[in-house]
Order: sequence, then structure tokens, then C-alpha cells
Amino acid sequence: MRYPNKDTWTDEFGGVYTADKKRLLKVPDVKRYRIVEGCEETDKDAFEGCKVLKCLYMPMTYSEEEVNRTFNIMPESVDNFCAWDRPYVEEVYDVNEFWCDETATIKDKYGVVYANEGRRLLYATKTRLMIGKDYVVPDGVLTICDGAFGFCEDYLVLSVPRSIKVIGDYIFGQNGGKIVIRGHYGNEQPLGL
Repeated sequence: MRYPNKDTWTDEFGGVYTADKKRLLKVPDVKRYRIVEGCEETDKDAFEGCKVLKCLYMPMTYSEEEVNRTFNIMPESVDNFCAWDRPYVEEVYDVNEFWCDETATIKDKYGVVYANEGRRLLYATKTRLMIGKDYVVPDGVLTICDGAFGFCEDYLVLSVPRSIKVIGDYIFGQNGGKIVIRGHYGNEQPLGL
């Protein structure tokens, strides 16, 4: 079948769905793709021609059976697969460090990588931060992703701004750490983890 046609709907990335958006007919050949919310199933040939897909998000509207079926037909290139149990969040609040445009990341002088114009802390690239056992997350950061400092070997004291909205799971390495939320006028509020 040729797409698009009058019985289909195409999203901004080239994903093709039935007109009611309940069935995914064709996955676009992109690195990261979120199946549109409200979709309930994936066509058996939807991944045909997908060569670069690395990260796939499935909406909460997929049944467990359909999640498993889709998992079994997706290409081997996918190394990050996430079935959501709630509505998708805005990208800036997503704690999955794999969901980012690598060409638009920023690395600070300590080897910490940020995305979304510096509003999302993705991960530290070094096992020992070049600044020692303390790290100050810049003002304006909204999200710290899962496992962000997971490879850091030392106990880490993380000073975060009041702008922080989301902190992912398992952000510290095996020796743990502590989060201190910077307050107004230098007042600090420790948050032990």
C-alpha cells in the first residue's frame, strides 16, 4: 500500500497511521520515535525500511500484549524501548538520557552533558568529576536524567537550583551521594538520598 492516502494520517516525522490514529502503519526512518498517543497497535510491516531507529516510545494506550508483539517485530537497531504507563511528558522533563538530539548537546568543562538548551542534565562522561566530590548544577536546569552520575566513583554532593522539577532514578554511582537544593540568598535545603 502507498502512503499517504485519503485513509491515512501522517505525523510531522513521516509516521503513517490509519485515519483514526489507532493503528501505526509505517514507522519513519529516524533515530528516535514516539508512537502517537491514542494509537493502540502496530502493523506487522510497520518497521519495513527502518535502518536508523535507536529509541522507540510506545504510548500508554498499547495493551501489554501489543507492547510485546511490537517489541518482537521491531528492528534490532532499537536499543532503547520504552512502554509508557502514563501520558508522554514534554521532552525537557523526560528522564531518559537516550531521548535527545546528540547534535544539540552541550558538554561543560567538567564533562557533564546537557540537552534542551541546557535545561536537561543527561549524564557525566567521567568516572571522577574534574571538580572533585561536589558538583553545582547550573541555574535553569529542570531535569536530571536517570543514572546521570551513575559512573561516578566517589560519594557526590550535588547542589541543584530551585528550578529543578524532575530528578531521575539511580542518579548516583555505587558510593551514593546527596542532593542539596539551593535556596534563596544562599540558604540551602539538604535532600538526603
